[in-house]
Amino acid sequence: MGRKRSGLEGTAFEPPFYTPTIGSHAYKIPEDDETELLEIYTKLTQEKPDIEVDDLAGILENEFRMPVELVPSTQELHSWAIEGTNVVDFEKWLYNGYFWLLLNKHIDDVDMLWQDVWAALDPVTSKNGGEQVQRDKDALRSQRLYLSDVKKLIEVGKLDANAVSMLQTAGNGKVYIGYVDFFILLGRLGVFKA
Repeated sequence: MGRKRSGLEGTAFEPPFYTPTIGSHAYKIPEDDETELLEIYTKLTQEKPDIEVDDLAGILENEFRMPVELVPSTQELHSWAIEGTNVVDFEKWLYNGYFWLLLNKHIDDVDMLWQDVWAALDPVTSKNGGEQVQRDKDALRSQRLYLSDVKKLIEVGKLDANAVSMLQTAGNGKVYIGYVDFFILLGRLGVFKA
C-alpha cells in the first residue's frame, strides 16, 4: 500500500511565500493585484516624485488597510528601498506590496487559525498556572508563539513533533514566530492556494 499524497507538493517553494531575491522576476503578480498596486503608487506619487521608506508605515495602514499592530517598523521596511537611499524601489514596491495585499485579503482566515493556536495553548497555560491568553483579536496579533509554547502543545497532543522544526524555519532564526510569520507559514503550506 503506497503512501497517500498530500496534494501540497511544491507549495512551500511557490511565490510569494518563498521568493528568490527581488529582481529575479520570480513570479508574476496577478493582474488585478498589480493594477491595485499601480493605482496606489500613482496616487501617492502625484504630489511628489518618490515614495520614501518613512512613508511606508502610514501607507500600509491607510492604503493597504493593515492593522497598526501588524505594520513593520521603519527599520524593517527599509528593505523596500533602493540600496543606499531612503527611496522605495518600484519593483520592490510591487513584490512587497503584493505580499501585504495578500495578507489583507486573507486576514480573517489567519485571525481564525491564529486564535485556534492560542485557544489550544490556553488550557495548557492554565494548567501550569500561567496567565490566560487574551482573546482580543488585536492583542492576539501582537502575541509571539515561542518554542516552549509549541513544546507544551506537543506534550498534550495538540501538535505533531514535526511542528518544532517547521516553526523554527518559519521564524527565520528567531526563537518565536509572530502573526506575519504564521501567515507566511500557512502560505508555504498551501492554505491560501486557489
